[in-house]
Amino acid sequence: MKVCDCCFHDEEIKRFITSMSTEFGICECCSEEGNLIDVNEILDFFSEFISIFKHDEVEGKPLIEIIQNDWDIFSSVDIGEKIFSDSAVSIVLDLDMGLAFPGLAFSPNIAVSYVDEIVESVSFWNKLKEDLKWKRRFLTDIDEMTDLGWDAMFKVSAILDSQNLLYRARINQDGQAVAYSLYEMGTPPNKTSTAGRANPQGIPYLYLSKTLETTLYETRATFLDYISIGIFRIDDGHEIELVDFTNKQSPFNNMGEILSFTKAKLTRDVISKDLSEPLRRYDSELEYIPTQFICEYIRFFTKADGIQFFSSLEMNGVNVVLFNQENIRCTEVELHQITEVKISSKKIN
Repeated sequence: MKVCDCCFHDEEIKRFITSMSTEFGICECCSEEGNLIDVNEILDFFSEFISIFKHDEVEGKPLIEIIQNDWDIFSSVDIGEKIFSDSAVSIVLDLDMGLAFPGLAFSPNIAVSYVDEIVESVSFWNKLKEDLKWKRRFLTDIDEMTDLGWDAMFKVSAILDSQNLLYRARINQDGQAVAYSLYEMGTPPNKTSTAGRANPQGIPYLYLSKTLETTLYETRATFLDYISIGIFRIDDGHEIELVDFTNKQSPFNNMGEILSFTKAKLTRDVISKDLSEPLRRYDSELEYIPTQFICEYIRFFTKADGIQFFSSLEMNGVNVVLFNQENIRCTEVELHQITEVKISSKKIN
């Protein structure tokens, strides 16, 4: 069977197909027009990749479902099933998986989970959260984190410089139609700083977004609210290094170290989800403690200037938290008014 670059979302496989293809036409797999290649030529991508899974009839999920949910390799689950069901693919992967799954035939829907070493690393985050909230807060076992390789998990970085603008929004109190000053858009004084998703009380961090739209969503403002929007610029000649929770690097760039890469990637994913989760009105500030801890761990163990992660309030929006306000300035403040608010819901009972 021939496949094309349109069959995949994974950028590494798409680049490989584009560079190796000598034929352009209608794909047998997805019926789209694209660069064609025989499916046998991409088998090497999956031979090592499937070693991170184990057969698990008790708590496992279909292989193709996990691959698509966690890695977004194929353009859809149906396309993934079709490729994995091809006889040329299933014969090779059957041999590869046979080493780990004795006596089981390969199937795109075989029940699997990640191997124990990966599960242990990812599940440690939930254990750590419970320990920090309910058992011990100031004497956490850093050695266990080191043993699991957490000291190397936050080395995925993004660099910002003076070409990157960042935004912060504040709702004007008492409906005042006057923008806040440049000074008021910065971090609050230590003594008045409240706890946030990333910072503990009394240790202020600077919360920013990469677009004006994202920062408006983050304020959760209501109709007709006045909003002060601070525009921040990094000082010329300086760079800011962020631990990047938005990185979507292909697993196929990490063959040879796929186990350690998967541990780091999935662990960052679960932490990123908690960083993005907004606190509901009835939630306790205890929910902040684990992410406050991880930010402090990153601050002192990686020496990064901050973190960036996806917004849960705007699709594909990115938030930035800076641990200090050195080398960045609010250079302009705009006054905005909210003119429309859209709300959607789903029935849960």
